[in-house]
Amino acid sequence: MKKIIFILFILTLAAPFSVFAVEEPFGDDPLDVVGKKPFIIHERRFEVGLANMNVFFANNFLTFKQVFNETVQINLDELKDGFNMNVGLNMSPFYFTYTSKKGWGFGLHTGVQGIGILSLSGNMLSLSEAVKETSDLSGALFASATISSKFNIKKFKVKFNPSLFYSLAYIKPEGLTYTMTHNDSTTLRIDYDLQVFAAVPIENFGSGFSLTGKPGFDITAGVSFPLAKEIGITKILPFLDFDISLDFINIPIAPSKMFDYMQLKDSVGGEIDFDHLDDFINIDSNAVYGKEEVGVRRPFKMLLSLDWRPLFGSRLLTVTPVVGFGISKLYGKVGSFEAGINGRLNIANCFIATLGVNYTDRMFVNSLNLAINFRAFELDLGAELRSQKFTKSWSGGGLGVNFGIKFGW
Repeated sequence: MKKIIFILFILTLAAPFSVFAVEEPFGDDPLDVVGKKPFIIHERRFEVGLANMNVFFANNFLTFKQVFNETVQINLDELKDGFNMNVGLNMSPFYFTYTSKKGWGFGLHTGVQGIGILSLSGNMLSLSEAVKETSDLSGALFASATISSKFNIKKFKVKFNPSLFYSLAYIKPEGLTYTMTHNDSTTLRIDYDLQVFAAVPIENFGSGFSLTGKPGFDITAGVSFPLAKEIGITKILPFLDFDISLDFINIPIAPSKMFDYMQLKDSVGGEIDFDHLDDFINIDSNAVYGKEEVGVRRPFKMLLSLDWRPLFGSRLLTVTPVVGFGISKLYGKVGSFEAGINGRLNIANCFIATLGVNYTDRMFVNSLNLAINFRAFELDLGAELRSQKFTKSWSGGGLGVNFGIKFGW
């Protein structure tokens, strides 16, 4: 494994020197709309980032206004659509990057990603008839190390980022089933079979640390191209200056493997006897520990985006529509649609504000991110409103916070 990592590192560092170099990609002035050159903070050639993170919570039922009101107002009819809740953490404790004057560069990124998912059936919550209807209760925790590289091949800007990652914890989805039938008698039953995998022995966790999981491998790659300039659109319509980009995030190569698990398996309910409700709601489940090999991959995405600079090519304003799809085995239905639009205001590369409305990771995310850049130091702050429902995303169905610090020159 050490030899493989070393070879990947050498190949990644060598790649930028084996392609055609073009002019510096960050040389445009964000305020240069009439050919003048006012003050601008130049891009950092060397950058170190610390504690860059995003944490969030989202649900499709309750808003913060409902919860913190003097009188809690709940519309139980909405439970017919089911209850969805997501929590997440994306963090890069440390990274560094270097970018040359000719556009090629490399770096090293460390990352932690945590995902928690609860999706309860609407039939279960409304006590409607159903037979073995599944709900999702799943999650995963990943740690990763990524070698990043970017380079130019003629007019194409390419990035290639191989990653080595560990699955530290994993809960299999579809561990809950619900049955409600009315025949000669009424039957109500919830079956659960939850397997929690870990990269360390769970049963003897307190007695010492022993890493039993094996790492996985995936690749993030992308390419962008100044399409409008190359086909001559900007000569006729200069306000239609745009680049087009295609990104593949977490292309699966090899899964991370885990072997130790804890299993909780039992049934709640059965034939309803109103004279013995204590027996109906009794839960008597003991944890079972064992070993079983399971392979876990990080969620995959493919995104097509367009960076449009409507102010005659100036980077003062950039509008970016995005469309694509994602695949995640943390859900019973593995495929999902991705789309959104983002607007970025860049004032002298000193103050950057980005406003976005997106549907990503099966949630509507409305975000505002601010960057204050003095070249040697940059502070990034952001806030999000989230929910699995579009209306709830604007009324406080969930929140997210972004924070980051960057140093360099």
